[in-house]
Amino acid sequence: MYLIETRDLCQRYQERDVLKKINIGVERGEVFTLIGPTGVGKTTLLRLLGLIDQPQSGEILINGMDTAVSGRSRLEMRRRLAFVLQKPVVFNASVFDNIASGLRWRGTNKNEIRHRVDSLLDMVNLTDYRDRNARRLSGGEVQQVAIARAIAVEPDLLLLDEPTANLDPVAALRVEELIMRIIAQRATTII
Repeated sequence: MYLIETRDLCQRYQERDVLKKINIGVERGEVFTLIGPTGVGKTTLLRLLGLIDQPQSGEILINGMDTAVSGRSRLEMRRRLAFVLQKPVVFNASVFDNIASGLRWRGTNKNEIRHRVDSLLDMVNLTDYRDRNARRLSGGEVQQVAIARAIAVEPDLLLLDEPTANLDPVAALRVEELIMRIIAQRATTII
């Protein structure tokens, strides 16, 4: 069984088919890459897989369960996913608080939050930035904070929308190395 699967997925915007009958299956622990020119629907597909948008038609299954449910079941599915935008948003708060936010929303105890966030700060090489306001970081550092925040909740599926776009070569390399560490150290499925 696939962790996430689509069946005849279609999406249309303003009389234009953006996605038409997309069928993919991604296994647990797999790294799946979408490649294509601007405007072919990569971000649209990620938004659908991340349960942010509803498809025009077709199915999205997570662990064999149809995501076209409402209420609590859909929220529980959504909580097992993490999405890092191409231009991530950080809160007007410290790097520590940005990374801890998802854990706090889920009711994680303070000791566990401190342990996980400190470990992630080390993983993303931002330990010295712990108390710095995240909005004062460079683009690459913001991307690292966003990825750390996403993996803090230990998602089954991590969706990354062009994580190195608009970054200088050094910052892009740091983000790529971080993604490689996540792949090597965790069983997170990544698209």
